[in-house]
Amino acid sequence: MAASSDTVVEIPPPEVAPNERRRLGLLVTFLAMVLGLAVFVSATTPQLPPIDWERSFGPDGSVNLDSLVSTGDGFALLSGMTVDGVLLWSWTDAGSWHSQPLQGAPSQLATIGDGLLAYGVRGGRVVARDGEGWAEAGDAMVFPDEVRSRQGSGRPSLVGADDGIVAMSLYGDVWWSAEGDQFDQVVADPDWGPGSEVELAFDSACRPPTRTSPDVPPLVETDSGLVAMISSNPTEPFGVWPVCEPRVWSSDDGRSWTQSDATLGDGAYVYNLAWRDGRYTAVGGFGIGLPAVWTSTNGRAWEPIDEFTTLSEVDLYTIEAGPAGWVILGRDSQGAGSVGWTSLDGLCWTSLPPFVSGGDTAVASEQIVILDRIEYPEMWVGTITGGSGSC
Repeated sequence: MAASSDTVVEIPPPEVAPNERRRLGLLVTFLAMVLGLAVFVSATTPQLPPIDWERSFGPDGSVNLDSLVSTGDGFALLSGMTVDGVLLWSWTDAGSWHSQPLQGAPSQLATIGDGLLAYGVRGGRVVARDGEGWAEAGDAMVFPDEVRSRQGSGRPSLVGADDGIVAMSLYGDVWWSAEGDQFDQVVADPDWGPGSEVELAFDSACRPPTRTSPDVPPLVETDSGLVAMISSNPTEPFGVWPVCEPRVWSSDDGRSWTQSDATLGDGAYVYNLAWRDGRYTAVGGFGIGLPAVWTSTNGRAWEPIDEFTTLSEVDLYTIEAGPAGWVILGRDSQGAGSVGWTSLDGLCWTSLPPFVSGGDTAVASEQIVILDRIEYPEMWVGTITGGSGSC
């Protein structure tokens, strides 16, 4: 057979121009960078801590809520007088309540180091851990006559200092004790604050929602000492809740106090103050229904938290801090119901679900309790399930 005269021509694949290859490479590199950045952001972006809220109940039987505090890994609740006397109830697993009777008739709990102080009008006792429960320890303390057991805010009038106990009266007097057996006066009226008698008529630019509750000033223990907020107005009576136009006072040991020039602004008032992990946070406002929340890392320079500057028709009364984070509670200005927020770092805040309500709270290592004294023993228990809590 004769060979074909047709010529086979091989056509090479089209060449990619250098500019096209360069653009293709840049596109692939860009897409890889975008994908890597998306993975990095997804992995590192802080998330607000998810909190699972469940309805729960306090102890069964004849129990009235007198005081609620965190014990670090759980909670302690002081009942009113029962047929078995005053009972201290405690729990660590959001389900099992344990109780033991206390001597005398204490009506308030305060945390003192790793223990508790259960006290009344004239004295109290330290309550220390005893295995899985608690037991009274040491001799009874006897307080100065001017110290009250309960205040309008529910704050204790005693605070544990680094090496002792600080006690306050409604008139600006402060005492210090190493062991609770003897109290020495370290601030006398009117050295700390105006120290005038409690009256409702006075000259102040401060206009809080209520002025009728006798109280000690907001006072917190920190890892470097104590910080208190005292009215800066010379005509303002010491011992009214809230504190109007406060100045910050600090002490390393509870015995020597120094006033700073820090202020929160003209007309500002503060209901409560809390401290945790190097951050102070105070709640109050500038008028009825005009709330404010301030924060500080040193107690001297204070800044408002922007998230609360746009609120209106709300009054903020309570702030608590504990191992799991922060809680702010308040009420609608018209009294229609309670409102609240939680935070892990004190900067980023999340509103409470609408079904969670109350005016009292405590924060433990993994859980938060919120309750209302009127509706007690019903309470809400929030369990922290994860997240970093930073913005």
